[in-house]
Amino acid sequence: MAGYKQVYGKTWDVYLCILTSGAPIGVRDIWRDLGLSSPSLAQYHVNKLLELRLIESTPQGKYVTNDEERLEALRSFLALRGMLIPRMMVYAALLSGVMFSYVVFWPWRGDFRDLVVLGVTLFSVSAFLFEALKQYRGLSTWKREG
Repeated sequence: MAGYKQVYGKTWDVYLCILTSGAPIGVRDIWRDLGLSSPSLAQYHVNKLLELRLIESTPQGKYVTNDEERLEALRSFLALRGMLIPRMMVYAALLSGVMFSYVVFWPWRGDFRDLVVLGVTLFSVSAFLFEALKQYRGLSTWKREG
């Protein structure tokens, strides 16, 4: 992928609205969800996304995201049930599960090994959660640029 597509401002909001809708969405729904001034403004942004091939039109006249085309900004996110979840959050949850099972199933002796395992996993989980928060906050910077 030589050139990544970049979308800013209200067009970014429209793209996120379509991405997180969970089902095909129409222009009027986008207009209402985002509180745009008119449906024609929503259609303008939808047309921009169609030109970039980031979304596709369904036979019913509604819009869905094009799975073959992705924005660079969303490469580190998972779309799950209409929510964008940073991948780092998945890693933090996995490591938290490992730490929890270690504490519950391993005989606790309080020796150096137990303290090192807890220290490393707590540090790692906090680092993953911090990075996930930074990724999620980074989505809003795309709104301000352009």
